[in-house]
Amino acid sequence: MGPIKVENVIVASHLGKKLELVKLATEIPNARYSSSGNPSVIIEVDMSSSKFIGSKRLKAAGILFANGKLIVTGVNSLDEGKEVVANLRNLIKPLDPKINMKRAIKLENMVVKSNINTTIDLQALSLVVPNAEYDPSRFSGLILRMDKPDASFILFESGVLIVTDIISLAKAKKALNELESFIAKNSIAS
Repeated sequence: MGPIKVENVIVASHLGKKLELVKLATEIPNARYSSSGNPSVIIEVDMSSSKFIGSKRLKAAGILFANGKLIVTGVNSLDEGKEVVANLRNLIKPLDPKINMKRAIKLENMVVKSNINTTIDLQALSLVVPNAEYDPSRFSGLILRMDKPDASFILFESGVLIVTDIISLAKAKKALNELESFIAKNSIAS
């Protein structure tokens, strides 16, 4: 198994009250109102900080919902997510002073990438695993949702794996190890 690289972390919090989305969208810089699906305000966050891994530039997005829920995506750790949530709260507070600045922030989902360093026969895997989704005419990866491990995967013929529906690197490692064992046991790698 190759190294595991965090591609995205999604964190969530709540502002403790209902929000006026249109007002926030018009008064917060880099914000836009989205009426598709569940109405929300999307705020692009672009910051640089030495606190972040490798002092990289962080480009994330905060999504605010009318019920007060706040989701941050595009970060690589819970700590980065907490920093973005704090900055978003500071942007919103002058416009809506009754928001709660101290609500808990939790990790909702992680997306990690790895490589099992072997070619995978996706067609054979799709036949062996119930509920595997594979249609190479639409998407070159196989989508696999498993109960054990409790994770979702996107597998590519090259051996590259994307794992999601996990909340820690330890769970990602366990899920990848179980998937690798499953693939080897069922002789679907070349």
